[in-house]
Amino acid sequence: MPKYTPAPWMLKFNADNQTARIEPSKELLAQGRGHIAHVYKKDPLDEGYANQRLIAAAPDLLEALIGMVEESQWYRRDGLSLINCDKANAAIKKAIG
Repeated sequence: MPKYTPAPWMLKFNADNQTARIEPSKELLAQGRGHIAHVYKKDPLDEGYANQRLIAAAPDLLEALIGMVEESQWYRRDGLSLINCDKANAAIKKAIG
């Protein structure tokens, strides 16, 4: 498995309420790990806000996708399942290299 910061990733808004940071768990922050990302937004309904939430969910999404692909190996029988598994495997490879 790659060496990315383990979940959970938390979304924290800065005092200006225009930027947010994605940071690791309190335990990892206490160990000296820094912020994962800074994301800018203009209002809660804009693309920046959606990006912040997506970035914060990334490690959880990756873990869930890996689990689904591993479990689906037993059930892949129709073409649609194979196509979806190929797409999932491509996304996993993109994330972990």
